[in-house]
Amino acid sequence: MLPQNRELCRGVYGITLADGRFKTARLTAALFLPLQADTAEEYALLPRLLIRGCERYPDFTALHRRLNQLYGAEITGDVARIGETQALVLTAECTADRFALSGEALTAACAELLCDMLFRPVLDNGLFRLADVETERRCLAEEVRAQINEKQWYARRRAEQLLCPHEAYGIGRYGIAERIETLTPEAMTAAWRRALQQASVQLLIQDEAALPQVEAAFRNGFSAVEGRTPVPCATDTSVRLPQLRRETERMDVGQCKLVMGFRTACAEPDEQVAATRLMCALLGGTATSLLMRNVREKLSLCYYCSAQYDRLKGLMFVQSGVDEKNAARTETEILRQIETIRAGYFTDSELEDARRCMVQAFEAVNDSQPSVGAWYVSQGLASAPKTPGQTKQEIAAVTREQVIAAAQRITPECVYLLAPKEGSSHE
Repeated sequence: MLPQNRELCRGVYGITLADGRFKTARLTAALFLPLQADTAEEYALLPRLLIRGCERYPDFTALHRRLNQLYGAEITGDVARIGETQALVLTAECTADRFALSGEALTAACAELLCDMLFRPVLDNGLFRLADVETERRCLAEEVRAQINEKQWYARRRAEQLLCPHEAYGIGRYGIAERIETLTPEAMTAAWRRALQQASVQLLIQDEAALPQVEAAFRNGFSAVEGRTPVPCATDTSVRLPQLRRETERMDVGQCKLVMGFRTACAEPDEQVAATRLMCALLGGTATSLLMRNVREKLSLCYYCSAQYDRLKGLMFVQSGVDEKNAARTETEILRQIETIRAGYFTDSELEDARRCMVQAFEAVNDSQPSVGAWYVSQGLASAPKTPGQTKQEIAAVTREQVIAAAQRITPECVYLLAPKEGSSHE
C-alpha cells in the first residue's frame, strides 16, 4: 500500500510508514513556510529554541531526565530549504514500543513531548527567555559565518545568488548572520505564533504502534491554534535572466571553484523530471559520468567535476575544482559535454551506467529511517508523495530520446569562479 497524505485538520497532513526492520520509532513534524528575506532568520532559529524544553520540562536537566526515562529518546530540530520553501523540522526518535521492557507506550510519550515543545515551549512573561535566545542566536550566527570555510559549499551558494538575484532561491536556509544577531525574544515569540498559524504541516510517523494517539496529539494541538490559516508555499520556475551573468571572487585559496548554473525548463510536477534527472546523472551525477570520464580523467582539467539537479526549482549546477589557468577551458569542455548529450553522441552503455547508479541510490533510501524521513519531507508539499520505488520505476522507463530532449532544454545563465588572490598558495 502506497503512503498517502491524510488530512488530520486544516493544513495538517499525516503519512504513516510501517517497516518492521527497524527497532526504533521516528516522528517528524515538518512546518512549511515561504522562504522570505524578512523571516528567514527567525524561522531558522525557531527549531533550536523549541527543542530546549517545554513547560513541563523547562531546562536541560529536566528534559534529559525525561528523555532518559524514554529509553534514551532523542529530539532534534533544524531547518531545510526545499525549493523556495523553508521547512522547520522537529524529529523525535525512540525505541519501538515492542522492545520496551515493561510494555511502555514510548511512541505516544514521545509524541506528547514533541507536542509540548511545539505548542507549549518555555516562556518567561509570555516571551522566549532572553538567555535562550542569546545562546541559540550566537551559535547559529557562528555556524552561518563558518560556512565560508567550506569553499565548495560557499561557491555553490554564491552561484545560486548570482543565478537568482531577485528570487527567494537566492536566500540561504539560515539567512544572514548579522540579522540573526539582532533577533529578540519578542521577534522570536511572534515568529513562533505566526509559524503555528501559517505553516502547512506534514507529520511523518515511522511506526504504527501508537498511531491514533500520535495523530490525536497533533490534531488537537493545531486545532487549538487561534487564527490558523495556512499560507501557500510556491516555487517560481518561470524566471529567466536576460543574459549570461559572470562573477569572479578572489580569496586566499589554492584551488579555484568553478560553478556553472543552468535553467532546465523542467521542474515538479512536469512529467519530464525523471528524464532531466537521468540526463543530469549522465552528464555529471555519477563516478562514470561524461564529466568525470572526459573533463577530469581524459583531459585532466579539474580535480572534481559533478552536476546536481534541483527538481523543485528546475535548476542544474555543475561544480568543479580547477587551477585558474584551466578554468576557461574547463568551462568550454563542460558545455561540450552538454552538446554531446544534445546531439545523442553517447553510448547506450554510458546511459545505462547512469541509470543503474540512480536506481541503486533510490533503493538505498530505504536502508535507514533518517533517509526515508528526509525523502518524504522533501515531498512535503506534494498532494501524492512518491515512494523511492515509484521514482526508480520512472527512471527505468526514461528513453534515450527523452534524455536528449532534456539536454536540449538547458540554457546556461551564470558562471561563478572563486579564485586565489595573487600570491595565495593554500586553501
